Amino acid sequence: MLVNTEHLMPGMELDKDIELKAGSYLITRRDLEGGRLNDRVIESIQKFSTQIVPHTNRVFIKDDKLALGYVKKVLEEDLKRIAEGVTSGKSCPNFLAEPDIQIKVLRVMEILFSNPDIIRAMYDFKFNFSGAARPLELILEHSIRVTLLSIALGLRMGWTIIALVSVGTAALLHDMGILCTPPYPEMESLDELPQGELASFIQRHQAESARLFSERQLSMSPYHQAEISHILASHHSPDPDDTKHRSTMLFYFADLLDEMISPMPHRVRYNFTAEQLKLLGPAFSRRTGLVNLFLGLTRLYKKQDGLVWEIVLNLAGLFRMQETISGEFEEKLQKIIDWCPFDSAKAYPSLEGNSVPRTVYCSKSLDEGFFCEHLLYQKAEIQDKAGNLKQFLKCGILGPRLSKLVGQG
Repeated sequence: MLVNTEHLMPGMELDKDIELKAGSYLITRRDLEGGRLNDRVIESIQKFSTQIVPHTNRVFIKDDKLALGYVKKVLEEDLKRIAEGVTSGKSCPNFLAEPDIQIKVLRVMEILFSNPDIIRAMYDFKFNFSGAARPLELILEHSIRVTLLSIALGLRMGWTIIALVSVGTAALLHDMGILCTPPYPEMESLDELPQGELASFIQRHQAESARLFSERQLSMSPYHQAEISHILASHHSPDPDDTKHRSTMLFYFADLLDEMISPMPHRVRYNFTAEQLKLLGPAFSRRTGLVNLFLGLTRLYKKQDGLVWEIVLNLAGLFRMQETISGEFEEKLQKIIDWCPFDSAKAYPSLEGNSVPRTVYCSKSLDEGFFCEHLLYQKAEIQDKAGNLKQFLKCGILGPRLSKLVGQG
């Protein structure tokens, strides 16, 4: 296996002689006792790592138990960091708030990260593809978050461990194909593509992910291989009437949700079809908040029975945002706000954010001479889009109405 020179440790066995750009060899297997690295040799390799060919900063190491164990440890650091970002609510809203779900998700992740084939694939994904660091980092973080979310969603819906391992494996590998498409690493170029060319990129990215998975020949049953291949090849455009591939539909919504609310190396979002965007509006072709996303999913799927709506319901449950899909939430909220005779009532947080509105404040309450009998002398600290904080007075009439609406959800 190809290992980054920063991840070498004593005892690893060199698999190929190390050649330099000058045409000479830095280290050969014959120079080492049993081909094993020691501290002195590792120091020398790291010193000349930029001169190594055919891959700078990387050498071939036998993927024995020692090497795989260390590589797994490197990858688990990413998993721990991203999982902590979820549970703290810092990187995205916490969908692992239920202790039982969190424990089980991490157990499934432990199963996935114990598979040597997955370890090799994930390590190659992160360290052995060329390209700018930032796009790759965002794609990898997205892949791990979607894995956590897919498993959490499957657990909430009572799926078997077999199904969870399949969808988790696909989630970890689903964007590997992006690295084989022409836009990478200049992912911002996707923002300028017309709809037809963007659709072609999506199809190619899915096909490349399925191809890379097939070429790796991971050791698993034919059923697992077929299930994962189907997810990879159609995760942006699943057939809602296909009852055979339930995992593909579950994965689609987990992937859609994280793409819509999280940073990506491009502004455009492409999980909604052109027909769906006509109903939802152009804002849904870009990053949006969790509240707006659930309102949009409700508009699309509320009248549908079966698996699709069941998935949306359980997604909202994971994020504790059932209010947003209870039916006409947006219209009822607007009716509350429109009651204000001064056109100054504002809900906070706004629908563009990741939290359901909990407060109604008066935007004119700081104006000199303004009076309204319904003002409470309780202040709400409001952050504007520039990050500035201001304190407005709350509305004594509309606040309880909003609380009732949220409570009904």
